[in-house]
Amino acid sequence: VLDDKALPLTRSWCLFEVLQTYRLVHAEKRSNFQGLFFCAKEGVIGCQEDNSSCYDVTIALADRLARLDLADARASVKEDQEMIINLVNEEGGMDQMNAFIRTNMS
Repeated sequence: VLDDKALPLTRSWCLFEVLQTYRLVHAEKRSNFQGLFFCAKEGVIGCQEDNSSCYDVTIALADRLARLDLADARASVKEDQEMIINLVNEEGGMDQMNAFIRTNMS
């Protein structure tokens, strides 16, 4: 669940979850996988009949995601952070993950 500052995306383990979503989206055998959804306390962004309850958070989140760099994500355990960075680099790197998040913003 994201807030208007996208704080979860500053954590390496959340970056790991984005990486897993990226892998599933790009796996041919997962054609029924629906991909990345952004959720706020008001609900799933872009998936409600009445999006007015998420409008403010959607605008703030879009602004934040446009400037967010996942290379700044941190983990409390250095080894975890290094492992996640290595896995992300195997899939194209931080720029690829940044683009994936921005492209999938509802």
